[in-house]
Amino acid sequence: MARSRKRHFLFAVFSVFLSGAASLYIAEWCLSYQRHSIERSDRLQPGMILYDPRLGWRLNPNWRGSHQHHDFNVEYSINRFGFRGRPPSDTAARRYAVVGDSFSFGQGVGDDATFVELLNSASGKAEFLNFGVPGYSTDQQYLLIRERVKLFEPDGLLLVVYLGNDLFDNARPFPLQGDHAKPYYRLHPDGTLELLNTPVPRESMPAAARTDNLTQLVLGESQSPPTVLQRWLGDFEITRRLGLFQPDDRVDDAGFAARFSYHRALFKALIERISGSARELQAALTVVLLPGRSYVDNPASVSAGYQDFLRRSLLSDLSSMADVETIDLAVALREARDKGNDELYYPNEGHLSPQGHVLVARLLGERLAKKVF
Repeated sequence: MARSRKRHFLFAVFSVFLSGAASLYIAEWCLSYQRHSIERSDRLQPGMILYDPRLGWRLNPNWRGSHQHHDFNVEYSINRFGFRGRPPSDTAARRYAVVGDSFSFGQGVGDDATFVELLNSASGKAEFLNFGVPGYSTDQQYLLIRERVKLFEPDGLLLVVYLGNDLFDNARPFPLQGDHAKPYYRLHPDGTLELLNTPVPRESMPAAARTDNLTQLVLGESQSPPTVLQRWLGDFEITRRLGLFQPDDRVDDAGFAARFSYHRALFKALIERISGSARELQAALTVVLLPGRSYVDNPASVSAGYQDFLRRSLLSDLSSMADVETIDLAVALREARDKGNDELYYPNEGHLSPQGHVLVARLLGERLAKKVF
């Protein structure tokens, strides 16, 4: 009798174990399938991007097409000048050129929903021209200002700096999240800038460079080697989403300062060049600091930590430049998130959502109100 009860008990334990293991396997399979489906859902109609020997790439004039993703399904249109949004008019009292990357371009939202177009809709005195090009970093933006933006004779330049990767891409011949080669500058010890990789070669990113990622650039040799348990369990989709069995990669300001000293110096040198171009155009220069989704949605992450360090460092570095105004959007976006605005960024794709563009337009409008509204 006792032996029979013991067998029943062991059978029950074994059944519970098998049921739990099967449930975990099914959950892992479903979550992995979902992630891969989302990653494969990104489809942009071809033809929007053209090769450019000076800039690396540019937008195709008069192109129209769709961009589908798990998070959105939108249409983009490029005007006859090769930029997104409305062409310049002859009636605006003031003209602002918004120069940036895919966040300024408005990846993931329709033509009328970008923060640049929302500023146009709200302003009665000024027009805002959208010179955002996906993938551009500060070096390409400087060249774009020199070669194209100046032709439109803006009264003001709004340079939107994405804290997620712009400073890293400035020092690279290929962007971290792109496949096309780009021009870049080398900052020499005497403060001079040397333009490299131009004419830009028509080549894709080499295999060796494809292994680079933000985590390696941010952490460098300070990255903790994973334990055997972390290597085995940390790659499961369930544990990854729960943040379990992940390496402890916290870095303090001293570590960030050592990693980013060259990137900060290079960025400041580029801003000085851009400031010089603004003076030639008699245009006011405003640098806008825009954070990535992790800064807003996951403040405890390493990504949020280095973005906050860069944010504070750039505010300090630029404060000594009398002719450069700075607008910090990072704190305001995080505060809005804390107050319940939890859809400012697309949850999977990562760019600003329509709600995020509305908030960015409002924040910029408040800072520029005396000049343009």
